Amino acid sequence: MSDSEDPEIESVELEPKPRQESQFSRWSGITLMVAILCVAGILSALTAMRFAIRGREVVVPSLIGTKEDQAADILSRNGLTLKVVSSKRFSSEIPEGHVLEQIPPSGTRLKTGRSVRVLLSVGPRRFAVPNLAGTSLRAAQLTLSQRRLTLGNTLYAHTPEGEPSTVTYQSPRPGTEEGSDPSVNVLISLGPPAQDFIMPDLIGKPAEVVSTRARNEGFKIGKVNYRKYPGVDAGVIIQQKPQAGYRISKSDLILLDVSQ
Repeated sequence: MSDSEDPEIESVELEPKPRQESQFSRWSGITLMVAILCVAGILSALTAMRFAIRGREVVVPSLIGTKEDQAADILSRNGLTLKVVSSKRFSSEIPEGHVLEQIPPSGTRLKTGRSVRVLLSVGPRRFAVPNLAGTSLRAAQLTLSQRRLTLGNTLYAHTPEGEPSTVTYQSPRPGTEEGSDPSVNVLISLGPPAQDFIMPDLIGKPAEVVSTRARNEGFKIGKVNYRKYPGVDAGVIIQQKPQAGYRISKSDLILLDVSQ
């Protein structure tokens, strides 16, 4: 190949290079611009989401001292609802029927649609706690209601003293005037505790004598089952339930099989 042909070939081979570099730079710029727009879009979305969440929150207003309907109206204007708890409290400062306590307290940020629980006052205590001992549960409720008090926890237990189904203990005690809780807790007696006895061995003993003595002492004898038993005289106990040695109470039923 001649020398005059070399420059011509070289010029043909070198011409595309500047166009390739220009195309690469253009694509790099586009990619960078797309990346910047994506990041900006994500940041804008996060900012909008944050403001949207904050926009659904409100500051809980103070309800202390307001009436129930007033408190409900205040909360409604702030996108919240009122929930009155069942328990109440005496207060010498907050009038009856007005909000004494609230949860959550004022100043708390709360999402709209949530509820604020309030405790209402029943005013100052006017009566001392009455003596409920010996009264029925229904009578205790009526007595407490007349003195603007309420029945609190009611427990049942066997007690050595007191008639069954009557109040044998109360808290607070009778005559108490202090305290803010208007409820009185009572214990209802189920009668004296049941006594346990050890079942004796009755096999071979006269059924009539055993049954009479057991009934006189307060035990329950079921219907006697008579059946023939070879070699045993009539009227003799041949089987018992519960068996000898078992613990029984006077409420348990004793069953006897007697020879015929």
